[in-house]
Amino acid sequence: MIATWTPHVSLGGDIVVHPFNSTVSSNGELKKGTATAVQIHNTVEPDINFDKESLQYEANSSESMVAKLPEMPGLPFPLMQRAILTPEMGENLNLVLENIAVREPDHGEAVIQILYTGICRSDASFSVGPGSGYPKQNHIAGHEGIGRVVKSHDPFIIGRTVGIRYLGKSCGFCIYCIRGLFTSCPSQLNVPKHITGTFQEYATVPISCLVPLPDALLQGDVDLAFCTAALCSGSTALVSVRAAKASLGDVVIVVGVAGAIGHLTGAIAKEVFGARVIGIDLKSKIDEIQSQDYGDYIDILLGAPETDMGDAWLSFHSMLMQSCEKLRRNHGVRRAAEAVIVASSSFSAFQRLDEYVCDGGRIVCVG
Repeated sequence: MIATWTPHVSLGGDIVVHPFNSTVSSNGELKKGTATAVQIHNTVEPDINFDKESLQYEANSSESMVAKLPEMPGLPFPLMQRAILTPEMGENLNLVLENIAVREPDHGEAVIQILYTGICRSDASFSVGPGSGYPKQNHIAGHEGIGRVVKSHDPFIIGRTVGIRYLGKSCGFCIYCIRGLFTSCPSQLNVPKHITGTFQEYATVPISCLVPLPDALLQGDVDLAFCTAALCSGSTALVSVRAAKASLGDVVIVVGVAGAIGHLTGAIAKEVFGARVIGIDLKSKIDEIQSQDYGDYIDILLGAPETDMGDAWLSFHSMLMQSCEKLRRNHGVRRAAEAVIVASSSFSAFQRLDEYVCDGGRIVCVG
């Protein structure tokens, strides 16, 4: 017998899908559309209901019980898709648009229809094969994807809107995992090194990669395209602030605050943890920030010293100490910051960090 399971799913709003150019309305009706990209509007959490009539059986020659994989209703599951891939790894970036097959999921996997994917500078490195373990041919990069589960052996996740994590799996019991350093696990699987990336319309990935997006986010007036940053630079920023043990009223210095990780680090430290943030970066970048509204992630901006020696350093350090006092409203012992987080890849950003923090302070190097 073959078991065919058909879930009843209620969706809010319209899903517009390219290249199939079809629209699924809230009543499940398939209509012609003119989409030029994968988009979703007014999304709400799918409501999956079960009844006895939804499970049907058909006889086959073997009389065995074989379950048909649950799929997202309304949308025809595609055999082919478009993907941006590197046909052959080499020294130069070589990305091409190709039509490739959509891989069926194994047990413990799911097919995700990619709605949005971010583009990270690391993807350029991933696409030229920075180290061993990367595919040498037909490599698909991308590690900041948000999408919807459209096919899986697990019927309870069909229709869920999810993020795809960079760290797909870790063992959980090695010395690094026990210490919470999951990205150092020697048995880890990550996207897009061991697991196919998100620069494609449908990604078949382990369920362990998936992070369900909360209902409050889906039902609010939030553009999910901006949420892709949370899967890379945003999560990196959060981990760094936690490592700094920032708490209410602490002074936290963010070096490299103008960068993607840096400004999110400042925002999380200030808006989530209640810290007071001093942002440091190159003077040219500071001038650009000052022309914008930066109050959501920085309290005080300082230009980085041109050198870590002589009068230039002494002048910078004096301004740093004055800024710490100002943020504490001159209360308590005069001291440097409780923590400094370096979110810069510049060598000079890592000099004399011990003088940025007070006794017992914390230095976190993200890079």
